[in-house]
Amino acid sequence: MRKAIFVGIGLMANRIFDRSDPSNRDDCFEPYIKLREAFKAQNIQLDTADLATGQCVDFEIHQNVQDRTGSSPAYLMLLETPIVYPDNGKTSKFINYRKIFTWNDDLIDHNRFIKLNLPNPISVPKVSGFAGRTRFCCMIAGNKAVTQFDSRELYSERVRVIRWFEENAPDDFDLYGVDWDLPPPHPGIIGKITKRLWRYSSKWLHLVPFPSYRGKVDQKRDVLQKTRFAMCYENVRDLPGYITEKIFDCFFSGCVPVYWGSNTIADVVPSDCFVDRRNFADTASVYAYLKAMDEPTYLGYQQRIVAFLQSEAMYPFSSACFAKTIVETIVSDLER
Repeated sequence: MRKAIFVGIGLMANRIFDRSDPSNRDDCFEPYIKLREAFKAQNIQLDTADLATGQCVDFEIHQNVQDRTGSSPAYLMLLETPIVYPDNGKTSKFINYRKIFTWNDDLIDHNRFIKLNLPNPISVPKVSGFAGRTRFCCMIAGNKAVTQFDSRELYSERVRVIRWFEENAPDDFDLYGVDWDLPPPHPGIIGKITKRLWRYSSKWLHLVPFPSYRGKVDQKRDVLQKTRFAMCYENVRDLPGYITEKIFDCFFSGCVPVYWGSNTIADVVPSDCFVDRRNFADTASVYAYLKAMDEPTYLGYQQRIVAFLQSEAMYPFSSACFAKTIVETIVSDLER
């Protein structure tokens, strides 16, 4: 059996291949579990890099740009944007990789750069309209900032949305995620210092930076299944092909997303399955549209979401496609 290593960020000791691991929220490890299973079917053992220290391996797979661990062939899954993970924008490091899998449509050449959407464990919700959806709108995100300024970042726009709801419709909005018990962070080293000072001082000052904050969630569906709408903004807008789990998390729970992110979203996801934030002047106009929506219209969104999830158009965003694309490409490359 050939051996390969997975070089990623954290989650050593094969935890990323363990469905029972506590970090496997919303079954987010499923793509990697299926990847390992698909390699095993090809007589290839895939383990995290720490379990292969000192061993000879046939190839490496890197999750985002990483330092090389040996001289064996390496393949890159270019998943995060350079705006969030700057090393992914250092094209000089691409020379270390034989094949690069990426969401970035501008790079795809179907030879060295292979199209790979960010994968999802697919589930199909019930079409039930407003039934059981006792909350109106939510946002599930982390309180973060970019490492360097870019006009396309949407972290700051999320904060503006939160502030609008807190000032204008506080009873219709719930905020979930990590670090919202802190103020909006600043980029770079100043942000890190400010964050530490706030954590230290807030223990006795009892300040509440975001009154709409309801805490962390173990499973996003626990919130999304009881909420009609979700403000679903990517970390960065107007990147062709950059479509993360955010919109699909809403779909899987029958929650209608207000989406802002990839400028090619309507090429791959029907535009009548979501509310396109680009069609509105501001959050106030979005809110007015959502408040005026009757149940038959809402049911229409849900029905179209289910039709999309059950169609062939969803397959490129599936865990199965993720595993198949990587395994077939690498096996074919190694056999040349």
